[in-house]
Amino acid sequence: MQNGIAPSWRLMTDAPIDLNFAMYVACSFDLLPDTPPFRREQLWSAYHPKALGVEEHPLLTEQWQNWWNELVVDRSQFLQNGIRERWSNFFASEGYFDGMGTSLREHCEDALPSFREWWGMPAGGQQGVNYWDLFWDIAGSFQSKVKQVETEIGRPVQPFALAVDYLYTGLGGILEVNSNYAMMSVHNPKLTLCNREWWLAKVRELA
Repeated sequence: MQNGIAPSWRLMTDAPIDLNFAMYVACSFDLLPDTPPFRREQLWSAYHPKALGVEEHPLLTEQWQNWWNELVVDRSQFLQNGIRERWSNFFASEGYFDGMGTSLREHCEDALPSFREWWGMPAGGQQGVNYWDLFWDIAGSFQSKVKQVETEIGRPVQPFALAVDYLYTGLGGILEVNSNYAMMSVHNPKLTLCNREWWLAKVRELA
């Protein structure tokens, strides 16, 4: 990912493995809500689980939604405060998921090896996300938008930091968690990465 820095601003882009794994789990077990900010299109998973029981699916959906909300809060606090150990209860790379319900924890443990393999493949998830970030030169493009806004307002922008997390899929557009942190799916680049008006509006907001 990229880290564009100028004396008065900073842009950080990333593809957090925990958020992308959560989406992978939702795609694998058909848990993604059919309500904004999510979008049930272009869902992808290399994991093929057994069909869930009639009673298990609603429970798993609720547990996944709670897990997702906790991950987003953790990520937001991490970006704001630099908190360490942010995955201790909600995601751990060694495969422990102690902070969630039993049913979802077991399914996460089962799906993790498949995700790791797919995420790290030469044409896998991580490379797919990196491709869009580099192809559109997000840091360079952002710098040009900052300069455009500075011309509009007739002064340098005030110091600010903006963090943008990329997800392989699962979101229908840009999810603004707070004024300095947003998420977007790379599967909808015209609505997200290439959304010139959103980037300009964000710079104007923070300037």
